[in-house]
Amino acid sequence: MIENKIVNNLRVVACEEISNSKSGHSGVALSGAPIFYTIYKNLKFDRNDDKYFNRDFFVVSCGHSSSLLYATLNLFNLNYTKEDLCNFRKINSKTPGHPETSSPFVDCSTGPLGQGVANSVGLAIAQKHLKEFFSKDNFEIFNNYTYCFVGDGCMMEGVANESFSLAGKLKLNNLIFIYDRNRKTIEGDISITFNENIEEKFKALNFNIINVLQNDVELINKAIVEAKNNKNKPTIIIVDTTMGYGSNYEDSELCHGRVFTEEEINLLKNKLNINNTKLEFCDDVKNYVNKICKQKEKNITKEKILLEKYFNKNPKEKEKLEKFINFSYFNESADKIDEINTSNNLSTRENNHIVLNKVLNECLNVLGGTGDVASSTLTYFKNEKYFDETYLGRNIHFGVREHAMAGICNGICLSGLLGAFCSCYLSFSDYLKPALRMTALMNLPVLYMFSHDSIFVGQDGPTHQPIEQLVGLRATPNLYTFKPYNLNEILACYKHYLTTKTPTALILSKETSNNEKSRISFANKGGYIIFKEIGEHKATILSSGFEVGIATEIAKELKGIRVVSIPCFKLFDSQSK
Repeated sequence: MIENKIVNNLRVVACEEISNSKSGHSGVALSGAPIFYTIYKNLKFDRNDDKYFNRDFFVVSCGHSSSLLYATLNLFNLNYTKEDLCNFRKINSKTPGHPETSSPFVDCSTGPLGQGVANSVGLAIAQKHLKEFFSKDNFEIFNNYTYCFVGDGCMMEGVANESFSLAGKLKLNNLIFIYDRNRKTIEGDISITFNENIEEKFKALNFNIINVLQNDVELINKAIVEAKNNKNKPTIIIVDTTMGYGSNYEDSELCHGRVFTEEEINLLKNKLNINNTKLEFCDDVKNYVNKICKQKEKNITKEKILLEKYFNKNPKEKEKLEKFINFSYFNESADKIDEINTSNNLSTRENNHIVLNKVLNECLNVLGGTGDVASSTLTYFKNEKYFDETYLGRNIHFGVREHAMAGICNGICLSGLLGAFCSCYLSFSDYLKPALRMTALMNLPVLYMFSHDSIFVGQDGPTHQPIEQLVGLRATPNLYTFKPYNLNEILACYKHYLTTKTPTALILSKETSNNEKSRISFANKGGYIIFKEIGEHKATILSSGFEVGIATEIAKELKGIRVVSIPCFKLFDSQSK
């Protein structure tokens, strides 16, 4: 059967990439090939536009299966050449060791296990929201799915379990997980650390569960069709596979990161009956897949004709969609910032609530929520519904799941049409740091709002007093960390976030402050003199956030002291000398 040959050819090419680069993960390349091929056989994509808004998304949660991903992209003519496969794991290539969104047709950067599970939940949330927002007259603009490839390691991660839990609660039936259950990790059989009854667990999580007992294309394909027909649950397809299938290290943890020698590659090819040129697919394999690709092109053309008819009938909806795609609402909201009244002495968390509802609420393509602390951090839209009530809702109850919350926000932004915000206490930002780091690496427009800054939250004890968190956030590459003293500095943060669409952290306190003599234009530079006296200049105090008020009081007492407020070091460092 030709599809068996396709899968085996895929296995060989993926292992040849690894052998050529002398680094990689052969175990999953051999076990996961039938799954990858079947996903791409079903996946909706536009090969002429890797950012097509209504495409299906594919998240490779166990990113070490990257050689298999690139081989599949090459097989389906998605802008990956033999030369790209030769450059696997080389610097500045399209084929890095773990998938990165800077490469075409890669929907999500993955590497830390479990992150992709949270990202895929976020993508499914975005799809549900967009479908509800745009579909009119019984015509569904957004009818796409999110697929997520997971392995045994992903299943053990806490962030994955948090995310699975929320996905089941939200009934995300557009979300399909496919689990490569080969029962091996680097250290051996999973039984040494993991004995969960997956089927019973996911039944309790409100999932549709499909078991595929043979790693077979026809059976996996049938399972995907069944998953798409499910009306009110996310699906997990559990495929029982064999680590290192077809190799001398079959069903052994030794195959996980194995780099096959040339002799071992030849033995593999003989066993799988593949006689290809190195890093290439056989002619009959290419011809068969080309036919699949041509049918996909016809389907996309047909879909776009229907979309055009819909937009001709609903021109205002087309205008809205274009504003989502171009993030025009962000720019429009930024222009309104100067209209905010800045004369109050509220805490920064209270002032942030005002700005969130006057500025960000006008930005229609933003969703967000908190880790079950909305009434405390005050980060919610007052006049918007919650997502668990209606998929139109722009407020999200993430529950006490900080890590999943951040990973899900990444997924919402990976849709390419939405921004996201999330919030918890600053001292607990450590719970979500791995996901925040991925926000920065993917350059996603997530706005983090961390409340209860400073040691002045002392009543709650040392567990709630943030000490080292601020230093870590400021040190994170590509993250703009703002610690505002007052409303003007909060507005400067929003202006920067909305105009640059870059990863941003906003540090808020529950202690009151005043505006002193600051301006948004000063704060926009990241640092400025907020207090000085005429006369001898003896010293300068640099401060940020709530402590600026304390520094100013000290300066008034000591005389000759200048106070500089630095809401954002990264922004200040970007200024000219």
